[in-house]
Amino acid sequence: MKVIVVNRKKLKLVCILFLLMVSIFGVGQIVKGKLNPVSFMQNDIKSLKKYTALDGKLSYELPEEWTCKTKSFPGNQIIYHNEFMAKDMSITGFVQVWQEKGDLKNFLENSKEVSEKANKIKKYKIKKLELEDRSGYHIKYIMDINGKEYVANEYFIKYNNGFLRFSFFNKKENSKGDMDTLYTAILKTIQLK
Repeated sequence: MKVIVVNRKKLKLVCILFLLMVSIFGVGQIVKGKLNPVSFMQNDIKSLKKYTALDGKLSYELPEEWTCKTKSFPGNQIIYHNEFMAKDMSITGFVQVWQEKGDLKNFLENSKEVSEKANKIKKYKIKKLELEDRSGYHIKYIMDINGKEYVANEYFIKYNNGFLRFSFFNKKENSKGDMDTLYTAILKTIQLK
């Protein structure tokens, strides 16, 4: 039979550190949930409006003050398209659902080449996107249109036999540091069935 000698001071210290770590983790989870409303308030967004598509299989929310207009395209590659614009026109963009059976990364690389030929693009960055239980890519770049620079943030999220595309564009001078937080908060409203 072994006798284990426990140093009480060390045991107390370990217990206190463990409780401190648990409480910090708990506070972090609470604060994480509060960031979305803060990013909406910082961008003068009072409430969100829910949009549904694909017979209720997709829903997402956009600021209620933004104007939206759905469009349809010929063919069956883009099966849903909803354009939006902020009331002050500081943010424009669209939500699309694409049917594209190929690899998303290859599709984005090909799209980059086409975009570079059609537009003046600089500071192009692509990074993996992990959003709760969904994965995809976030692409950020600056685009020059008729001498004006626009910051583009495009999010491509894998979905069934294709992907969701959320694209946000704003003039470079209107671009604020908290825009990524706002866009991520909007992406977190996506519900897929």
